[in-house]
Amino acid sequence: MKVPICRVFSRSSLFRIYAFLLGEWLSMELLLVLFVAVWNARGRRDLRSLSAGAPLARPLWARHHRHKRGLASGHWPPQGSKPSATSLGQLKFNPTVGHVVINELKDVTFNCSIKVPQLLFRPYSPGISLWKDGRELHTLDRIATSHFEIPDEEEVAMTSTFSIRAAQRSDNGSYVCKLNISGIEIASDPILVQLEGLPHFIQQPEKLNVTKNSPFNLTCQAVGPPEPVEIYWFRNNVQLNMKPYISPSVLTVPGLNETALFSCEAHNSKGLTASNPGQVNVKGIPSAPKTVHVLKRMAHSIVISWVPGFDAFSALNSCSVKVKEAVPRSNVSFLLFNTSVPPHMYHIQQLWPMADYNISVSCKNEVGWSAFSPWITASTTEGAPTTQPLNVTVSLNESSSFLEIRWVKPPLERTHGELQGYHIWHTWMDSKGLNVSSEAQHNATVAILPVVATNATCSVRVAAVTKGGVGPFSSPVEVFVPASGLITSAPSSTPASGNTDSFIVALGFICGTVAVGLILCLSVVIQKRCMETKYGNAFSRNDSELVVNYTAKKSYCRRAIELTLGSLGVSSELQQKLQDVVIDRNALSLGKVLGEGEFGSVMEGRLSQPEGTPQKVAVKTMKLDNFSHREIEEFLSEAACMKDFDHPNVIKLLGVCIELSSQQIPKPMVVLPFMKYGDLHSFLLRSRLEMAPQFVPLQTLVKFMVDIALGMEYLSSRQFLHRDLAARNCMLRDDMTVCVADFGLSKKIYSGDYYRQGRIAKMPVKWIAIESLADRVYTTKSDVVGTHGWAARKQEPRARR
Repeated sequence: MKVPICRVFSRSSLFRIYAFLLGEWLSMELLLVLFVAVWNARGRRDLRSLSAGAPLARPLWARHHRHKRGLASGHWPPQGSKPSATSLGQLKFNPTVGHVVINELKDVTFNCSIKVPQLLFRPYSPGISLWKDGRELHTLDRIATSHFEIPDEEEVAMTSTFSIRAAQRSDNGSYVCKLNISGIEIASDPILVQLEGLPHFIQQPEKLNVTKNSPFNLTCQAVGPPEPVEIYWFRNNVQLNMKPYISPSVLTVPGLNETALFSCEAHNSKGLTASNPGQVNVKGIPSAPKTVHVLKRMAHSIVISWVPGFDAFSALNSCSVKVKEAVPRSNVSFLLFNTSVPPHMYHIQQLWPMADYNISVSCKNEVGWSAFSPWITASTTEGAPTTQPLNVTVSLNESSSFLEIRWVKPPLERTHGELQGYHIWHTWMDSKGLNVSSEAQHNATVAILPVVATNATCSVRVAAVTKGGVGPFSSPVEVFVPASGLITSAPSSTPASGNTDSFIVALGFICGTVAVGLILCLSVVIQKRCMETKYGNAFSRNDSELVVNYTAKKSYCRRAIELTLGSLGVSSELQQKLQDVVIDRNALSLGKVLGEGEFGSVMEGRLSQPEGTPQKVAVKTMKLDNFSHREIEEFLSEAACMKDFDHPNVIKLLGVCIELSSQQIPKPMVVLPFMKYGDLHSFLLRSRLEMAPQFVPLQTLVKFMVDIALGMEYLSSRQFLHRDLAARNCMLRDDMTVCVADFGLSKKIYSGDYYRQGRIAKMPVKWIAIESLADRVYTTKSDVVGTHGWAARKQEPRARR
């Protein structure tokens, strides 16, 4: 940088320098210094720019001048002189340029100068420093500096020049020069540097995802200087406002139904700047998931994952998994499982083993559900059987040397895999308390077990085995193995001589053994009878033969009595309704009692068909001691209603039969289809309270309730009131289909669940409708109230506190 002579030396200063040179001994060094000073004064050489923070460079002749003055006076500056506060307070920088306005990317130069008396000046002290907005600039990357000092006899002129190359907006601010002398800081007037240029964006339109036809806002803000800055909006490159908005500007869009690009332009007196475009997307329904994978297969569950489809600019929050059987086993069309996402995977449970399933997935965002993905097929693995072998029988051979065990394979649909064999668990218990248990594996449906002990009871249970595990064991079947002959044994201790006879001892031992055997047999019979009383005997999973042979009861009456409906004393209208369903008594054979109550019983029987094939049936009877002729007529009226029913979920009447009681009184009997699994209430109890509980899937429980609802809907459509809908009044067929039964008859047979108010008829308090309980009003709507959902979930309705 060239410095004019007028900015370095005045005329009086030059005269003083020449006089000084003439008064001193001239030397080559002084001549050289003079030459350099004149050369610099004429502006033919640029002063070197030094970086800020380095010691300020002083011209060579100035240092020599101070040296000579030091030689003349002995020291320089003079020793023993101290600056006063008054002299420091009078020091100040020369006026600065004050305010500098330039265009962006242009160079800007300003300087600071001050005159310091020789008395206050210290050589090699820190020079003038530059401060911006209250902070010292230690590193000046883009600021070039020049520092020089011009001394004379009275003072030293210090000047610093600062040049900012290609000024940017970050260089805007207030600059101050500072000089520190003897701990006192002297500051110059502020120099305000202001850059002007094109508008600069602080906020531009951003990418947005909005709901269809919903309003939203966009913001555009730009600054100068120079101000003001005007804003113009564009949508898909089409200008929206002809009149400019002053920055900052907020654009309110009433709504979109398709994607659009928004941008803005900022204008000032220097020109314009365009913002980046911001894309606004309209949220929509997501695309269907793709690539559904099966991660893991188990007997009762499948784990799947999927790749979500395009989310249509709205994050997915949940997915629905639809599952249906490839070969339907029930009336349930499909199952739906909802899960939150991510992760995009789900564990499908409550499935049947060895079954094929079709699986599809749909996902949802805040707009709605996507379409379902293409179906994939997945199968479960083998599982353990869910039922035990049927008709387990144990017999003792003639020689009493082994036991023969026979059984029937469980139903194929309940084995859930390929049968690998059977486990047989047998326990021996004799009178001495000997308890021997062991387990054997067999592949056939017949097994031979050697006799372990005599005068003992053998209990046998059988379970089916697949690769998935061991199924439930069958109910224990017990057989008593007697001794092959008289058992003689010596007493355990030697008896006293003359006090006992050996024959008496032997006889007493035999009698004791027989007594223990009888007690064991009696306890087994009592226990079995208690189980039958508690849970019913209509649910035997084996099709064992009836305890009583089916033979028609013989009449010992000397004269033939014509058993007709007229002999019951019922109306002629009712006789006409039941005429076509009357069954000849000789065609019906009665067997064991399935259930018995206060007013009647249910018996197992066989009905001879016209073609000669017998049919297994259930026979409902009444105890005439507790019924009047009016109640008998009501009993038969209910049967007359049942004969017209034709629905898979409503039990159908097979016929009515008349029998003479022991008092020679005609007694009506209602013949119904035999239900292998009995009533639903006992079935649910046995499924969880037996020694080998049976797993009942949730789908089956739901199917039970659907069957009951279909049956009740049919009854309601025919304007028939049930009045006593409960799990114990619903029967299970062989295919696990539920049939609504006991239309007003069960309240005569099963009376334990009724509440008697004085002499008023008994009512099912636990599951009766509130209006029926209060006003004794029965309608088709009151039949809706039931407790099957409670019973299916093994809970007690309206539990007492």
